[in-house]
Amino acid sequence: MKRTLTIILTCLLTVVTMTAQDKLTNEMIQQNLLDAKEKLEAFDTETLLDSLDQERLPRLVSGGILGGVNMSNFIITRNHKPMSSHMRIGGELGGFLDFRISKHFSIQPQVMFTAHENYFTAADTANHLWSFGMEIPVYFLGRFGNLKQGYLQFGGGIFTHFTFASNVPNRYRGVDASPAIGSDPTGDGYDYSRLYSLHNNHFGVCVTVGYEFPIGIQINAHYKVSLSDIAGFYSEMKGQAVADALIYPQSVSLGIGYHWR
Repeated sequence: MKRTLTIILTCLLTVVTMTAQDKLTNEMIQQNLLDAKEKLEAFDTETLLDSLDQERLPRLVSGGILGGVNMSNFIITRNHKPMSSHMRIGGELGGFLDFRISKHFSIQPQVMFTAHENYFTAADTANHLWSFGMEIPVYFLGRFGNLKQGYLQFGGGIFTHFTFASNVPNRYRGVDASPAIGSDPTGDGYDYSRLYSLHNNHFGVCVTVGYEFPIGIQINAHYKVSLSDIAGFYSEMKGQAVADALIYPQSVSLGIGYHWR
């Protein structure tokens, strides 16, 4: 009898203990679920995603300054007279806006004030040419990297150039006044007493490559070549004005900049 009571009490105690443990376990589970729910409600997903994105990318719209040195000359075609152009050093300074389209792509218009020099020879005459103006390139950039490690960027685009001042004025000047009008000094029907000018503006294509350090400092290299002839080297041929040469400016530049991002 005593043994039977002991077995019954042991079974009852086991049942009570298991019930208490189950109740405690259920309460713990419910409490954990409530804690998780509170944390989930307090979790700002949008802010987190924005912070993760902004840790690696500049703002949607940002800007900066650029400066550097350039070397420029002319590409000369249809060269009926012996002409050549040699690069000389110049400078440039300006700024840019950067419109971020995606993580790896942006559009960057620039405004650059430029000073260009080159050494130009025509026949036996040599001229040192200089000009001061403004260029407006628009680059379509590919960009790889992030704000913590820096960016490699490269791309291309179009540009236009306006000349404000030059030692070759934008009006016709005499090239060679010795032959009389209508004479044929070369036997080709040309009259080099015709006058010439260099136009004040032109447009073309441009490419760039550079690197942006995590602190925002940039190093860049650019190449620009005009698609429009700026010459006015004209002569008379059979009563019509015919170009002695077509002249297209080109330049290479190396610069540094700072990107406020």
